[in-house]
Amino acid sequence: MHNVYRGVRNITRSKVRTLTVALLIGLTICLSITMMAINVAVGEQVQTVEASMGNLVEIRPAGTFGGFGRAEPMAASLVEGMSEVPHVVEVAPMVVFQQMRRPTRQEMNDPAIVEALLRERMAVMGIVPGQRLRLMGGGTAEITAGRTFTAEDAGQDVAVIGSAIAENRALELGGLITVNGVDMTVIGIATSGTQFGDGSVFLPLDTAQRVLEMPDQLSQIYITVDSLPNVSGVVAALKEIVGESADVVSQGEMMLERVSQAMNLVRGTTNTGLWLAFGTTGLVISATMFLIIRERQREIGVLKALGSSSGDLLSGFAWESVSLAAIGALVGILLFATVGQSLATTVLAQALPQTQRLAGPLQGGMQGGMQALRGLGGALMRGGVWQAQLGNVSVSLSIDLMLKALGAALGLGLLGGLLPALFALRLKPAEVLRNE
Repeated sequence: MHNVYRGVRNITRSKVRTLTVALLIGLTICLSITMMAINVAVGEQVQTVEASMGNLVEIRPAGTFGGFGRAEPMAASLVEGMSEVPHVVEVAPMVVFQQMRRPTRQEMNDPAIVEALLRERMAVMGIVPGQRLRLMGGGTAEITAGRTFTAEDAGQDVAVIGSAIAENRALELGGLITVNGVDMTVIGIATSGTQFGDGSVFLPLDTAQRVLEMPDQLSQIYITVDSLPNVSGVVAALKEIVGESADVVSQGEMMLERVSQAMNLVRGTTNTGLWLAFGTTGLVISATMFLIIRERQREIGVLKALGSSSGDLLSGFAWESVSLAAIGALVGILLFATVGQSLATTVLAQALPQTQRLAGPLQGGMQGGMQALRGLGGALMRGGVWQAQLGNVSVSLSIDLMLKALGAALGLGLLGGLLPALFALRLKPAEVLRNE
């Protein structure tokens, strides 16, 4: 017990050093908690998405992705009979269109112009009035101001716009937004929690088909099944209806592949960050204890001369390093509670760079502009899909995470203190006192 008391008391001998070391350890522990919290939060979000989208089936033109590709749009007549398929609870046909003015050859050399054009880009969704504001690739948007479409809006020049569109163009309810040369009156503003969804414009299906010059054509059809076990049977029945003219894909299967890619990126980043954080914690503790032992060589020599055993010295230094680690862990927990969400958002932005590719400053001049324009059906779509599915991941500090962080800190503190303490045991009292 005396060794415990002495080890804990020793951390107060240099308060400035103790506070500095505790802050350094706290920063690394905060980072490690963030990495663990991201893994937990993303896993929970994936489970939520699986539960909400596992019973969704998508029908799209053969050989296309998310409404994009070289194949011709589907005939609107395909939806006939789909609602009669057993276990189908909703049939949601859609028209999808990307509106963006291509820059001239001269404008291509100006990154600022190309970036401005990219920010003017918007995804146009034609949906059946009364149905959810569905996004291509999965996910929905919710009304935050105004209203959504009703049956009376069919064929009318009205629009619901994403919050990013409203902000970037300073649009309010009752304002006008131009879609393919036709002015639409804004009746609602919606948000999806993703940059991709918030940059969308929704129109009544009949209006979209007219304005986009797609009469009796569809880009996608979403089928909602009453329960997950019935999805395979519904998919088989729908394939009989559409034949070779379209692909019928379970959103659950598509989502599993997409989310697996996103999860691998996230886990790769967080695992690397976690090991770096733990390694830095151990190095900080070891370096501090080596410094302390070098300062106390005379004291160690006197204690050994007075008969202190190796176990006593080892125990005292171990308790001192563990105490430092415990204080650092508490600082880390407090830091995470303060800046954890911001740090997690930054880490996710780095882990999933494609979701941000068209949202920030354009890189690479003309080449970057060309790649960005060519990527509308590729990188942009993948980033949009991941955002639509993962949404805004929120991290939280749970008791389990606190215990794991504290346990890791104490373990690293013990290891970081034992190695320098073993060095102290090699000191001979006579040599130490002679040098002093």
